Amino acid sequence: MANNLSVNIVSPSGEIFSGEAKSVQVPGEIGQMTILPKHAAILSTLVNGKISVTTDDDNITDFEINSGFIENSNDKLTIIIEKLANE
Repeated sequence: MANNLSVNIVSPSGEIFSGEAKSVQVPGEIGQMTILPKHAAILSTLVNGKISVTTDDDNITDFEINSGFIENSNDKLTIIIEKLANE
């Protein structure tokens, strides 16, 4: 776990993803951001685009979103989205 992020993606309708990841890409307001373990603390808005979660086995899970926020602190990444783009 020392080389992973603890990732939680939630919306008002409930939990969308919860698990460990080695990287997460998110659509930030000024461009795509990649969050890796040991990333500096961050709080940012998200825009329409794709969240990509990469696990240890290199499995990539994508989520299309309209908007949201991220908070990362001490390898705990929380992503709060309004809804998935296909909801």
